[in-house]
Amino acid sequence: MQSDLNNIQYLFAKMGEDGFDTNGSLKWGFFFIDSNKERLIKVYNELKNHQYILEKLEQLDTKDWMLTVSKIDILTAEKLHKRNIAFNELAKFCGIDLYDGWDVEKLEVG
Repeated sequence: MQSDLNNIQYLFAKMGEDGFDTNGSLKWGFFFIDSNKERLIKVYNELKNHQYILEKLEQLDTKDWMLTVSKIDILTAEKLHKRNIAFNELAKFCGIDLYDGWDVEKLEVG
């Protein structure tokens, strides 16, 4: 996934308009895709010591698997941009086909 700081800054402004507290903790999800399940497990093993939670490891089709990890974190647009760059490097290091980006959710209250 190509990370673009200007685009992320725009998305952060949009998130604020949509009621996200971008200065507070949010649940961030990150996605990795590969045809080899074991390589995705290797990615997770690299991330679990950094408080990432395994959300899903699922087969998408006859060829590809997707790893979804999440972390509750406070990220700025700049930190998310750096995280995307680091995850692209992690995918390359682990031989993964694709770091497929991120999503974000508000935390459940109560």
